[in-house]
Amino acid sequence: MNSFSLTTPISRPSKQCRSIFPVRSSRANNDVAIERDVTENESQMIDRDDDDDESLPPLMPETRKQYCVMGVSPAKETPLNEAVSRVAKVSLEEANKLIDIGAVWARMETLTEEDILAQYDNDGDELYADLPKGWGSGDYSEDGDDSEGADLDDYIAKMEAQRFRRILTPTLVQPGTDLRIYPQPRRFPACYDLDGRSLLYQDTTFIVVDKPPMLPTQPDASNYHENCPGCVQDILGPFQDIQGNTIRRPLICHRVDAVVGGCVVLSKDRNGQKVFQELQRQRKVKKLYLAVTTNLVPIGMHLHWMWAPQSMRGKAGGPPCQLVSHFPPESRRKARQFWTRCVLEVVKCEPIEVAKTEFYDPGDKQHYQSTIRLVTGRKHQVRAQLSSLGCPIIQDTLYGPMAGLTLGDLEADEIAMEDAIAQCRIPSSPIGLQAHAILFGGIKAKAKTPWWVPQ
Repeated sequence: MNSFSLTTPISRPSKQCRSIFPVRSSRANNDVAIERDVTENESQMIDRDDDDDESLPPLMPETRKQYCVMGVSPAKETPLNEAVSRVAKVSLEEANKLIDIGAVWARMETLTEEDILAQYDNDGDELYADLPKGWGSGDYSEDGDDSEGADLDDYIAKMEAQRFRRILTPTLVQPGTDLRIYPQPRRFPACYDLDGRSLLYQDTTFIVVDKPPMLPTQPDASNYHENCPGCVQDILGPFQDIQGNTIRRPLICHRVDAVVGGCVVLSKDRNGQKVFQELQRQRKVKKLYLAVTTNLVPIGMHLHWMWAPQSMRGKAGGPPCQLVSHFPPESRRKARQFWTRCVLEVVKCEPIEVAKTEFYDPGDKQHYQSTIRLVTGRKHQVRAQLSSLGCPIIQDTLYGPMAGLTLGDLEADEIAMEDAIAQCRIPSSPIGLQAHAILFGGIKAKAKTPWWVPQ
């Protein structure tokens, strides 16, 4: 097994151990390891440790393959690092690093098959109803015979995933404890691009930072530290709350795509988080974005409708990109259940010179920078709306192939739409989009110069 090293050392946990796993696995108490690929959206479903933002709905990220090892701890009470070493077939030193970075999970509770089936029966119809045939998770065939089994398998897999919790400290594991280990954690070196200039604002409740592109706002299933809250705490902290107490880790108030840089608001406590969410609900949070395209974006308000209920977006088997329509749904009931209204205003669009970087060569193409006022805040909204207008953002390999296509094109040419979606790829480098400025509760912050502006 290949080892890994941390770009910046993460403090080694105490050698003291404590037992926190009273629940035994239903499996036999023998040493078993299973290697499998796990999609990122499945692994994110289990990312619910105490520091996670439980007040926000679960993030359904783009689907990527993630290598992990499933195993059972030995038939006697064992230190966690020894169990990890044995199951993942790594050294004790590597096992300690995996625990440090947050790549180790353990089963903490048990759901019976009856419990799972009862939950599925209660919400299955609402969750999977009325999706276009061939879209989303499962096979939505005319007879429905195959789709029911596929949907149930997906639901059971989701419930299985939710039984696991991330373990960040050394402990003693009980015999037969189920472990999930990511031997090769995803790394996010953009974390170490943060410096003193990245701190845009701070008071007793809120922190606003200029997040570098390629840094996720939430923990990855295999890496708890290299994300916006973790890196802000480790590199820019420590921070004190309103009582003067040092906080352990700031809480994220909203999300910005990993491939997008710019303003991100964090809170020092859950009360601040609730205040920010209430401001968002009242439409009192103002956001400005900068976007770079090679086509001129029409000035003015743009209203689109995004398809599919939140629970289905990004599921394995479904399109990784958001699909939009330029026309409202015919049914109000369907509009509430399966459509999301997306509104933005293009305030300005003007020619701009774009810098040549190690990951982007502008060549001789004309580029345009648009200033966009976000009216509603949806996942991938700016990216999806501009692409549907025929103006995809530079470097956005997820929405570039969808340029000029909408759900109306699905009815006209389903094969062409499916071919376009098949070409969609999650970007591996920053895209031409920045969360440029944010205004809320009398607080105003503006990000630094974006990567595409010549220095």
